[in-house]
Amino acid sequence: MERKQSFINDKRRRSYLAAVYNRIYRGQSVLIEGDYGVGKSRFVKLLKPNKLQCVWVESLFNVHEILASILQGLNYEATATYRRTPEHLKMICNLTNYFIIIDEANDLDRRVWPYLKRIIDAQVPIVLAGLPKVRTYLTREHPDILSRLKTLILYPIVVEDFILEYNDFEAEAIEQIYVATKGDMRKFKEICTDCRDKAKELKHSFVDLNLVVAFLSNLHPM
Repeated sequence: MERKQSFINDKRRRSYLAAVYNRIYRGQSVLIEGDYGVGKSRFVKLLKPNKLQCVWVESLFNVHEILASILQGLNYEATATYRRTPEHLKMICNLTNYFIIIDEANDLDRRVWPYLKRIIDAQVPIVLAGLPKVRTYLTREHPDILSRLKTLILYPIVVEDFILEYNDFEAEAIEQIYVATKGDMRKFKEICTDCRDKAKELKHSFVDLNLVVAFLSNLHPM
């Protein structure tokens, strides 16, 4: 198993990956929801279905830029202008064999959502990843869109899964880092990398608890 794939070593994430594939192969869309640091971006980067081209969309773009960028991602020439937007939307809805990923969906402009609904209804799969406030917003403003999405909630990986992945760490050391980072995967990974570097500097063959405690004691409070 490749290192990046070991991220999917817990049953929930494996089942979620299978669920997303099942949806997008049927032309349906998904909302990946989770708090900061649980690994939403890392999860969607693992989506590489056979026979479907992936198009990443920048969530900070306005609607004209988003539609143009989808076509550009499919190797079509497209300029983000108001006049071309209806034409771009029609093209996007008529094209097949691709799916769209929008990370940080909580940053989407509210005016983008009706256009995404048209794309979803054309059975072009969209995988949205964002904070819980995305679902809160859709519940209030666009329940029709939310009803078209399968919502999968990512939770922090439990400490046992971290221990399995970081087998060059003493188990107690991993537990100490997990507690210190409160399950935030991004911070956890950063500290593990720093501790590995420190162990190499000290010519240690593995990362033990004493090294981690000393390292954490020198950090600013999180």
